[in-house]
Amino acid sequence: MLTNEPGRRPAEQTPPPPTPDVSAPDRIARLTDRQRSYLRLVLQNRNSKEIAAATGSSHRAVDKQLLKANNILGVPTRFDAARLLGEHDGGVEALPPANDLPSAPPTFPLPLPLPTAGAAANMLTWKQVAFWTAIISIVTPLGLTAAGMAIVTLLLLLGLKPL
Repeated sequence: MLTNEPGRRPAEQTPPPPTPDVSAPDRIARLTDRQRSYLRLVLQNRNSKEIAAATGSSHRAVDKQLLKANNILGVPTRFDAARLLGEHDGGVEALPPANDLPSAPPTFPLPLPLPTAGAAANMLTWKQVAFWTAIISIVTPLGLTAAGMAIVTLLLLLGLKPL
């Protein structure tokens, strides 16, 4: 409902209560394919702008279609409508909350710090980088010492005097 009074927002529309003679599957059957697709995206915790970008429409058109779906289903929010459609579809799995972080990659075994065919970019975590730094800083002096000892041993075997 629009109002001509400046500074006053239109009253929020509340859907009429569902009629007792119409069952939920019948109300869901009245939804258009577009409304169903929008509600499925709402079930994935997407907002109107994200839905509009995904479907190639405007966010206002998305809002209007979702409001119509709310009225058809007789629920107050788009999330309730999406939940009803999800329960009706039965094949929609519940999504984890959006604030759950993905599990951290394992530190061991250490992947190679070089690009490989499987991972062209360096995707090491900071822990893996710290381990590789420690390994290289320990192994490098040991390797140089072993190489120096091998050279001195070869010079002594050849009868030359090392410096």
